Amino acid sequence: MSRLIAITIFLIVTIFFTINAFWLQLAGHSTLEIINRLPILFAPASFVYFIWFIVFIFLFLWIKNYWTLRQSEKFISTLQTSIFIFILILQIASLFSWHHEHFIQSIIFLGIQLISLFALYLTYPLKMEMLKLRIPIAIYFSWTTFLFILHFCYILVHTGWNGFGLSNALWAVIIMTIGTAIALHLRYHHYDIAYPIIFIWCYIGIAIANGFDELLVTTAALFLTGVLMAGIFLMKKNPARLN
Repeated sequence: MSRLIAITIFLIVTIFFTINAFWLQLAGHSTLEIINRLPILFAPASFVYFIWFIVFIFLFLWIKNYWTLRQSEKFISTLQTSIFIFILILQIASLFSWHHEHFIQSIIFLGIQLISLFALYLTYPLKMEMLKLRIPIAIYFSWTTFLFILHFCYILVHTGWNGFGLSNALWAVIIMTIGTAIALHLRYHHYDIAYPIIFIWCYIGIAIANGFDELLVTTAALFLTGVLMAGIFLMKKNPARLN
């Protein structure tokens, strides 16, 4: 019981901090204002960031599911509780650093958060009865992966990286392709549908943000969206691992 109370309190605090950072102001500006300062071709349209509310809703459902499992062996473990609280603290630390323009420090926190989310993700075995507990973490994990890639792109542009002579548009396509490969890997090896769906949402936002100004990026984003959708529908589950 105390574990659920602890993660609920930490989640509520993180939600208020994140909403304030992204849409209101923290240290004099919002997260979106900072992102939009630079021409980041990988950055999606602003509406994409409302996915945070979906993430938070699913995390509350995740907690609710554990309330029903209080007397079960499937109840959240001390390890899972500790990792989740650590993840939320890292999210706040990353946003705080970002808003004070300590971008390297911010991405280090975000990278540790991403690794911790993957560790939490792996605590859920590939069994059908565990899917409702794994899906919220998968959504959170996927969105954090995208944000990490976006932060990385921002830092490269901010530092004036020359891209080894390749155009920004081509690098955006390469990075989106890497993101697609990661999503398809999770789809195939972990039978995870939620993870690639988040990338589909983000890539649609990238296509809309670039429009006709960067046709290569827009076309690639839409093409890779199709690839991810095909992966969701055509990759078959492994019955031996989902029983």
